[in-house]
Amino acid sequence: MANKERIIEILRSTGRPGIDTVISHLEASDFFTRPGGGHHTEPGGLAQHSLEVYRIMRLIAWFQPSDRIAVTALLHDMGKIENGGWHPWLSVKLLGEWGFELSEEEYIVILRHHRNQLHYFRSPLRRALSAADAISTGWWKLWHRAS
Repeated sequence: MANKERIIEILRSTGRPGIDTVISHLEASDFFTRPGGGHHTEPGGLAQHSLEVYRIMRLIAWFQPSDRIAVTALLHDMGKIENGGWHPWLSVKLLGEWGFELSEEEYIVILRHHRNQLHYFRSPLRRALSAADAISTGWWKLWHRAS
């Protein structure tokens, strides 16, 4: 549960309006106990992956505002708490339903964070999230092995 406490601490540190509502919804869901999917398959893997993405983004996007790194890194895969549907869309949809406002860039960054969509939106925040997500999931190992 250390990951849960750390994620909540980081999210609260953003000082963003509505973040406590987001935290309440995450606690009421299986976000902190759910496996990550095809990667981080252990219980709590989704939270572990999100925290890894946050740590990596802090290193490679150190020049970005810390609240933007926290929001995009820690909430980019939260749509996985819903069963069925494309998780990036579910992430931004749920945040909107919970009254949490994303900037236009944060919205697009979360919605289009997968590597195969890098051409779509080339902001430094987007590149950082895509790279951190790929590193955390181990895709970079597969990509380098294939080249």
